[in-house]
Amino acid sequence: MVKLKANNFLSLLLISIGTMTTMTFGFVPLINLYESYMDIIYLLLFWAPFGFSCIIIGTFIDKIKGQIRKIFCFSYVIWGALVISLYFTIVNEFLTLFLIVLIAIITGLNVITAVSYVSSNIQITRKGLVTGTFLGIGWGLVSITAYISFINLFLNMFFLGIINIFTGIISFIYVQRGKLNLNWEQKVKIPRNYNIKKNGMIYWISSLIFGLFLGVIVFLLGTHQRFTIQMYTSIYLRNLEYYFNLANSFNIGPSTGGLINFDFIVIGGMNVILSPIFGKLMDKFGRKKIFMITNLFIPIILVFFAFWMNFGILLISVILYSAVTASYVVIEGTVWSDLAQDKMGKFNGYGWSSVGLGGALGFIVGLSFTIPALFSYIDLLVIFAIILICIISLVPFISMKDSLPPAEEMDWSSKIIGVYIINNSGIVMVEFPFTEEKIDANLFSGGISGISTILQEMVDSKEKLRVIDHEDKKLLFEYSESFFSVLLAREDLKILRSKLKTLTNEIERIYFEIIGDWNGNLEVLKPIETMIKNQFAEESI
Repeated sequence: MVKLKANNFLSLLLISIGTMTTMTFGFVPLINLYESYMDIIYLLLFWAPFGFSCIIIGTFIDKIKGQIRKIFCFSYVIWGALVISLYFTIVNEFLTLFLIVLIAIITGLNVITAVSYVSSNIQITRKGLVTGTFLGIGWGLVSITAYISFINLFLNMFFLGIINIFTGIISFIYVQRGKLNLNWEQKVKIPRNYNIKKNGMIYWISSLIFGLFLGVIVFLLGTHQRFTIQMYTSIYLRNLEYYFNLANSFNIGPSTGGLINFDFIVIGGMNVILSPIFGKLMDKFGRKKIFMITNLFIPIILVFFAFWMNFGILLISVILYSAVTASYVVIEGTVWSDLAQDKMGKFNGYGWSSVGLGGALGFIVGLSFTIPALFSYIDLLVIFAIILICIISLVPFISMKDSLPPAEEMDWSSKIIGVYIINNSGIVMVEFPFTEEKIDANLFSGGISGISTILQEMVDSKEKLRVIDHEDKKLLFEYSESFFSVLLAREDLKILRSKLKTLTNEIERIYFEIIGDWNGNLEVLKPIETMIKNQFAEESI
């Protein structure tokens, strides 16, 4: 499992509390509030502003640099204070709705700050697992708050407000004392020859579908009081009655006004386990495969929905529903940071906006199910949705062949054996082994120089040797005017080539004159070892 260092405590706070509890505020707490005091359609005043705020905030947040970013810590404090203040404004509908819009906007800032920071401070090979674990803890909190909200809505509001206020204060203290910098950047520069905008749009549309799906489900569960006898002419809506009765058996169902609470208690509890599992699967098999499988779960759930009168099928559906929510939130927390070349805040804002806007669309679609004129068409609409989502689910698999790094690219650090800096005379100036394999550096360099010369003469080419492939060992080359760099690895990966080229250019820029007049003094080149370590060695989380 994940070994949590002290300096990653902030990541835990920002993701588990700062992201999960603030984002899911738009589900259980607000639905309970609106069903008790207002109208559930006002949920649009949370999810739509959240979606748009992600886009707007994401466009400028990257421009704020350095220590000034510590002011973002106070967004969690402000969020908590506004949520607590709802207890005092509930008698004034206009003021309450205004505060909810402000809460939604600040939620966008909270989420972008958290995922951008955490993604920048997790090693790429374990980003899915670590993010999934933190999100899993957050789902556990969501489950707890759903139960608290069932007991007393405003007790939950105070609980959510207090834990987010503490998150903001603790985060600010960490940053203020210099223990951490609230910075984010794309540390791993993976060469990509594909259209990021196109792939990003595919992810965005699929995420929008997820938000819409979740919005419809949440709306139906939160508006069970609206259901009429005429609505039960639909096979799908009639099957919800079985779920209602099951929830009632736990004394948390339609008759107690807590069906949505029951749903998130169950889903949150399951996702404590499912989130890290899906995170690990993403690290092992790549984002794209898990993304496609998760998309396909949605139409499968909709098909099973027609057979919810069977407890076994209902149980499988709930597990798949949990898997979709767990996987998608991990995808949102990792994919957009993966795609970002430099503007991580912008990419995360763009990505998470799909969840907010999709949720808003979902509530509108869910509302349409309560319109009498559409009762007879509900089943047909669901079947159409199944077909459409199946098609959309296959799009990433067909058109995103080179979208995100495959598993072996994500695990690039384990493929490195050693790095060697050799002058044009064939003398090793710097060697930096990454394993315990014993290699005679000078014999190694002499052999390389000889092979390179022979091959150039045999094929009558002036092109320099770029790679030597010898079964389980690969030699990658990058050249400068007075030296060349060699990377000995177990696989020839694009990311390793990119890093070797970056290292070579950096050495040439700093040591150009020294290497040109080098007299054999190894000590003067000792700092190059640090440059190699910075480029190729990954810190554990």
